[in-house]
Amino acid sequence: MASIDNRSRFNVRVQNRADLDRSFPYNQTKKVEQYVADLRGQGFKPRIERADDTYFVRIRQKGYPELQRTVGSLEEAEALVNRIACQRNDGLVIDYATAHKMTFADCIVRFIREECPRHKGFEMETYKLNAMLEDAGRPRVDLAPVLDANLAIYPHLRNVKLRTPTGIKVRRGSSALAWINLPFAQVKTTDIEDYIRERLEDAKPATVDRELDLISAICRVAIKTWDLHVAKNAMEGVRRPRYFNERDRRLKTGDEARLLAAAREEDRLRSIDRRIEELMVTARTEAGDLPTVYQKKAHLKVALAACRMEAERDFTHVAELETFVQFQLMTAARRGEALNLIWSNVDLDAQTALLPETKNGRSRTLSLRAELIAMLKALPRHGDYVFTLSVDDLENAWTRICARAGITELHIHDLRHEAISRVAETGQFTLIDLQAFSGHRDVRMLLRYAHLCASRLATKLDDAFREAPVHKGRRRVVAGRISLAELANAPADELPTEPAADAPAPDDVPPAPASNIIPLRRRAA
Repeated sequence: MASIDNRSRFNVRVQNRADLDRSFPYNQTKKVEQYVADLRGQGFKPRIERADDTYFVRIRQKGYPELQRTVGSLEEAEALVNRIACQRNDGLVIDYATAHKMTFADCIVRFIREECPRHKGFEMETYKLNAMLEDAGRPRVDLAPVLDANLAIYPHLRNVKLRTPTGIKVRRGSSALAWINLPFAQVKTTDIEDYIRERLEDAKPATVDRELDLISAICRVAIKTWDLHVAKNAMEGVRRPRYFNERDRRLKTGDEARLLAAAREEDRLRSIDRRIEELMVTARTEAGDLPTVYQKKAHLKVALAACRMEAERDFTHVAELETFVQFQLMTAARRGEALNLIWSNVDLDAQTALLPETKNGRSRTLSLRAELIAMLKALPRHGDYVFTLSVDDLENAWTRICARAGITELHIHDLRHEAISRVAETGQFTLIDLQAFSGHRDVRMLLRYAHLCASRLATKLDDAFREAPVHKGRRRVVAGRISLAELANAPADELPTEPAADAPAPDDVPPAPASNIIPLRRRAA
């Protein structure tokens, strides 16, 4: 059974008195009557008009879910009823109502709770999606219950540590996200493109493109997995921002030496600080027994100066950052792969290091050079991880290292690019070897290193197409002889001259058949 209800607004108008015009919702008929009565009591002649822009369709049929839908015209309502009837007569059960009840913001919340825990980038994805919800005036999703609900299903979430909110916003908000409060079926391509234009004013194209990846993933899952039926995916037709963000930063002459020297100095300072903390344990205990804060601070100040002098004399140098830099340059490992490497996956005898989980979801094995093996053996083993550095510690130390070395615009990931480039430049490895070394899943990612093989390719081309030597555009003829066929086909200006009489004839050139040989005449001067 289908019903169509006109839910358009009532408009009360008075001729030549626009200030008395009023509009009322469809369900406030008593207020309409009261307002009309008041106007007539004042001597006006009001008229009631009914708009024709809102129709509510309800379809109830046994064996099918109830369908409720609001459309913009009577023709559209009747077409909807006919279409549903035809589909159900053919045995099709399509729920159009859910996509009109569930807003895009509701889809974001569901995506955070059900889909994000499946992904390695859980923390970054939820950060961006929560920011979108906040920009649209919706509450953020608390991630702690999400983790508790999915730890048993996705063990990789055990390593996720939620950051404590500081109240400081790193991401600038967007005012063009009001559309996420619309029903999912009503979101248009133009809404997303308006967001792109506004977002590009504050963020780089690559950042906006990654946010669009999340929006596209939500649309795809909502349509294909959650069965939210819409006439068109809103992401179809969206024109993404174009950009080229491939970095080609290489180490210049002297950069590596200065970088390693700066890392060595940073290791020295860190080693001294660790030794100071060891020596200050007793001083801190003694300071805790003093009665006043002034005495505690004075005691710690004197103790710190004494401990620093002692630490600079007997500290143990741990070359952790220097080894990390060499590790990146020799293995082309990603930053996260190196920081998550544990000693149990390192085989120093076989010169290999296993990475159980990489960026592309597959494991791979790093080949460790002999120089790197020696540096790894020198590292102390205070825990499971080879490098006892957090991401923040490494970023801060890297900033100081680059500043001390006088190197600008060098990222940690640039060391990976440098390592792959060096291997490509040797010319001793095939494309398969280079792919195994870099860990790229798609060989096309290696095309950016093709230009590094240009010099080697030129040499190979010379070897492949090497012919008789050419002098000023003319081929030299050895032993003063040329075949009759070549002479007949050669242009006049390329005819070779007879060599000097005293020119020695090489022994490795066999004589041509006598029937095809003619002597050369010396060309007149």
